[in-house]
Amino acid sequence: MNEPWQHHQRHIHGFRMHYVTAGSGYPLVLLHGWPQSWYEWRKVIPALAEHYTVIAPDLRGLGDSEKPMSGYDKRTLASDVRELVTQLGYDKVGVVGHDWGGSVAFYFAYDNRALVERMLILDMIPGLIKAGDAFPLELALKINHVFFHGGNPDWATMLVSQNVDAYLRRFLTTLDFNYSPAVFSEEEIAEYVRVNSIPGSIRAGFQWYATGLREDAVNLANATDKLTIPVAAYGGASFLGDVRPFWAPVATELEGGEVPECGHFIPEEQPRFVIDTALKFFAPSKR
Repeated sequence: MNEPWQHHQRHIHGFRMHYVTAGSGYPLVLLHGWPQSWYEWRKVIPALAEHYTVIAPDLRGLGDSEKPMSGYDKRTLASDVRELVTQLGYDKVGVVGHDWGGSVAFYFAYDNRALVERMLILDMIPGLIKAGDAFPLELALKINHVFFHGGNPDWATMLVSQNVDAYLRRFLTTLDFNYSPAVFSEEEIAEYVRVNSIPGSIRAGFQWYATGLREDAVNLANATDKLTIPVAAYGGASFLGDVRPFWAPVATELEGGEVPECGHFIPEEQPRFVIDTALKFFAPSKR
């Protein structure tokens, strides 16, 4: 069966970025999280591509993109996305971000206010914490893997690299992160194991977390000008839940809520919700 998307690569800020495109019309940029890649959007791309041009990159260090040694703070990752969009010739886009892709989407919109018109966030907060703030205990327990990955990423890389398959199954097959343990097929798990087994991938992914606890915390504390574009933010009811309280301090026009019977991986657990929400939310930009 023919895939409804096409694969591409471009040189972006000194590394080779892999991305897929589909459809035509107003551009929507889909930003994945960890341990995922563009592939997390496979269930929503066909329906969105009937109405929009869909651009889904493998962000720096992950998926089939190259693995530079640095540049994993979310502001730099956002600048990679801006460069890709600029090279493709777009001057107005909408953006959807899940997991770390949601934090990248925040800086993409924050730093490029004339470019990003609307932003849809799926089970993510703007950043882990602002520098100088205390980490809420309930949130720290919920996302405890953050401190293993980012506290000492070299040690975490050494340990996880010994059995990538077993480690990723904690995220993809347990009720810690999913409403149901049967969301991902063996074929889908194998694809995420493949891209995270490419040399440098685990190191790069854990740098996303290390910078999240360091550079990103400083950048978030300094991000004092609220977004004025429409923002919609939804969390899985079985994971982060209603994330609007986290987004209210950074956005003036906010909607959203909880996705019922859903954990963290909303585009794969509840793709119909993502499709319907995106078609409605981005319709004003399309017109």
